[in-house]
Amino acid sequence: MNILILTQLYPQPDDVGDNKPTRTVEYFAKEWVALGHKVIVAHCPSKFPLLFYLIPPQIKNKLAGTTSNIFPSLNSRRKIDRDEFGIKIYRFPMLKMLPGNGYSKRIMKLQAKEISERLDKEKITPDLVVGHFANPCTELTAILALQYKAKSSIVFHHDCTETNIKKYRIKKNIEAIGAIGARSAIEAKQIQDRLNLNKTPFICYSGVPNDSVKAAARTCDKHDFSGGIRYIFVGSLIRRKHLDVVIRAFLNTANNNDVLTVIGGGPEEQGLKRLVTELNGTEKVIFEGRIPRHEVLKKMKDAQIFTLISSSETYGMVYIEAMLQGCITIASKGEGFDGIIQDGINGFLCQPGNQEELEGIYKRIKNMSSAGRNAIGQAALDIAIHFSEREVAEKYINDILTNQR
Repeated sequence: MNILILTQLYPQPDDVGDNKPTRTVEYFAKEWVALGHKVIVAHCPSKFPLLFYLIPPQIKNKLAGTTSNIFPSLNSRRKIDRDEFGIKIYRFPMLKMLPGNGYSKRIMKLQAKEISERLDKEKITPDLVVGHFANPCTELTAILALQYKAKSSIVFHHDCTETNIKKYRIKKNIEAIGAIGARSAIEAKQIQDRLNLNKTPFICYSGVPNDSVKAAARTCDKHDFSGGIRYIFVGSLIRRKHLDVVIRAFLNTANNNDVLTVIGGGPEEQGLKRLVTELNGTEKVIFEGRIPRHEVLKKMKDAQIFTLISSSETYGMVYIEAMLQGCITIASKGEGFDGIIQDGINGFLCQPGNQEELEGIYKRIKNMSSAGRNAIGQAALDIAIHFSEREVAEKYINDILTNQR
């Protein structure tokens, strides 16, 4: 098939700064190419008036940390036409006066026209139009799917809110879209209720590298805590990740040989390092910064407890990566990973940012036998091996095709 992917976020060579876009869509595109499909990506980021880019970086970093928005660099105003991993990638920036605004119908039609003109120039007719993120891709997917009489889908990333439904004309646009997807079971139910759908949206999970699944041990036996406990956090250092809570809970419950490794970067990094110093935890909390993905997996393989109790966590591929390495994984309760982790069976669930609850979970894990802890790690591993990038990409495209309305 010829697959056209529409997305607001996509990694580009000229990305700068710590707050880089997720690679979720890129991973799907790569796997679909490996499965024999022709994939075209229309990357449609926002571009703002030039004055916006003169805002001092420290202010934009602070806003990024508190709002979890991606604030584009000046580079992102440029159009791009490139090939990578067998994917044809175009960047078509869309002018917006202020962050958070929607686009007019006129702007949407002009954007769709520019995309279709490029497709026609390349003599590409999409058989399937796939959109990610509510704005601008719900409306663009609807327009282009109708134009090419193609099958279609839109996947929301916890952005199908009551406010956005009105602002981005979502209810009207989904009438022309074949399949509706979500990033978690909880989100799928919310979307069904908010959009009055007859059917619950399918769930679009992310996967971990195929090689990582092949290389992973099939037996978990690493949870002997006699030499100390090795904790790990992996994620962007932004406020909603609640790393400050993880640090406090860890230091309040840690024994002499326990260590917390922090992997990631972001606007909150210096403040978190100051917190560790204030709490006299510099010998127990190690900041590794940003490191390559294969090194992250090595660190996880050595670690025993992984914690990420974010607010507004859409899904979190990093949870699967931790489970694949047999880590006892603590995820956010009521967020995107509910339905995969079952509390006390293959991991634990904690209210986002709840220090008291997290400390209770840490104590509960410590009080278990090694055999009990290994059983939880094994149950996590047994699930994670079915989340390779190839397996979830195949499931994703099958879900799109079988859920056409």
